[in-house]
Amino acid sequence: MGQPVAEAATTALVALFEAHSTAADGRIRVEDLLSGAAAATGEACIAAAGEFDPGQHACMPGAVVMSDRMNAILSNDSTDWSGVGESLFGIIRAGALAGRYSADEFPALGDIYRTFASGVGCGTGGDSLGWGFVPLSVPAENRPRIQPLRSAYELRTPVRALFAAHTVPVEEWPAACARALASELARVQAAIDHRVAVTLVLETVNGMAKTAPMTDEAMRGATQPEPNAGH
Repeated sequence: MGQPVAEAATTALVALFEAHSTAADGRIRVEDLLSGAAAATGEACIAAAGEFDPGQHACMPGAVVMSDRMNAILSNDSTDWSGVGESLFGIIRAGALAGRYSADEFPALGDIYRTFASGVGCGTGGDSLGWGFVPLSVPAENRPRIQPLRSAYELRTPVRALFAAHTVPVEEWPAACARALASELARVQAAIDHRVAVTLVLETVNGMAKTAPMTDEAMRGATQPEPNAGH
């Protein structure tokens, strides 16, 4: 994917994420914007890993699904920022640093992974808001109001259509989404604490990349899974 095409895809993704998060009154809650964009990014990672189709699978939506490939896509299998290279987290960090964020506003990379691991199975207490959400360490007032599982499902069709229109191959979906997330972080940098913003983004991407997505079949079912079913 050439540079002009990559830039066009990034711009289109930013517009799509913001349109999805715009309320009826025309306002955007920053936390829901970042959470929704990060949720779509996590699903893009699942698609790129190629182990199952996010839109059609046999797993219980919301259940934890671990992949041997996922941490390589996310951070080049590193738990230290010095080793992330051109991974998804590396792209987000480089873009944010170019957008008025500073290195000391990023949490330790190992903490991102530990937050998810320690929050799995904690139900509606602890660091989890319950089914459809991911474990987060950000303050309660900065947590999303919309389930990231729902956001990823609602964004799936338009995101895939966008990638098709810009001829973005599936293996490049995570990088395209990472560039859009970095752009969103830069656009909201004056409206939210920087450390909260990057932590929310990274923890949501990591959590959703390791969570079975919602499917059309499950959505058609009248019964919502019990909180943390399948964990």
